[in-house]
Amino acid sequence: MSARIATLVAAAALAVRAFAQCPAEGDCREVHETPGCIMPECCALVCEANPLCCEVTWDLACVKAAEELCGGINCPAAGSCTVPHDGPGCEDYECCDFISSLDPWCEGVQWDATCAREAAAWCGIPKCELSLPAVADENEPCYERFNDGCATPLSIGRISLACGGAVRGKISDGGPRDTEWFALDGVTPRRFRMTVHAEFPAELSLVTGGCEGPNETRWLVGETPCGAPKSLVFIAPASEVSFVLGAGGDDRTIRNSLDCDEIDPEFPPGPKDPPPFQAYGLRWTATLECLALADINADGLVNAADLALVLGAWGPRDAGLPFDPRVPDSDLNDDGQVNAADLSLVLGGW
Repeated sequence: MSARIATLVAAAALAVRAFAQCPAEGDCREVHETPGCIMPECCALVCEANPLCCEVTWDLACVKAAEELCGGINCPAAGSCTVPHDGPGCEDYECCDFISSLDPWCEGVQWDATCAREAAAWCGIPKCELSLPAVADENEPCYERFNDGCATPLSIGRISLACGGAVRGKISDGGPRDTEWFALDGVTPRRFRMTVHAEFPAELSLVTGGCEGPNETRWLVGETPCGAPKSLVFIAPASEVSFVLGAGGDDRTIRNSLDCDEIDPEFPPGPKDPPPFQAYGLRWTATLECLALADINADGLVNAADLALVLGAWGPRDAGLPFDPRVPDSDLNDDGQVNAADLSLVLGGW
């Protein structure tokens, strides 16, 4: 857990335990007659230093204490949480605090367009707990980084998943950030369907190339937490290819508030260390299906529907939406063109 999150959690606990006036009406940085102020963490910090601020009135001394003790605490603050604005923080405390726990920029610097989009997508979604199937485990404690492919020198490999196979595991923050890499290497282009279900916002991408490079991220899509399993259908080119699962979304990765819930025997927690903080659950499942290359609409058949998709996408690939797993991929031989060669592959696989 970051030092900031640990401080806020400790302050919030202190507020509940000792100060009935936290939170209360009134801006913490303005004098007002009633005791307490609207920012729970700031209120607790000030009243710990000066209990009169929560017993009598929020006077000038309380304001000065807030200015000294509460730098970077801006939840709640003026402005809608779902609309970007110049100042940090937003008016809904729970949403502001939640989004800021994932990205301190939102509370400490500016409530920008990314903060607003994430507030609209993620605030109010309760934590969920997946019912994990009885499938293979990734065999990686969340304090280790075994399956991170090229993401970190500490990684020792990628997850191998056979056609029809499934695996489950956990993800966490910390240094370095945890990601899960699945090996999809092939000598010819192949079509896959990867289905991911996660307790956290999932960042899903396809990366080509080995650790020595060159590498290319062909696409990256985000998925909201706790919803239905997300299925992506895509062609992996004839090369070293990795499907990568991380925590985040279309705009950015999540690097905070997903503390590992297992004890690292080499670095056990100390008596004063705060407990793990998890904005979301840590668990995920992934299932891999191998499809016919010419099964463009992924319905298990190669027929007139796939032929129509080839004809509809005819021409240079750049004319459409290249490398998007949410759009049927008709460039079967991965040459940047949808033409007679792809039509021939559909007819050959009929």
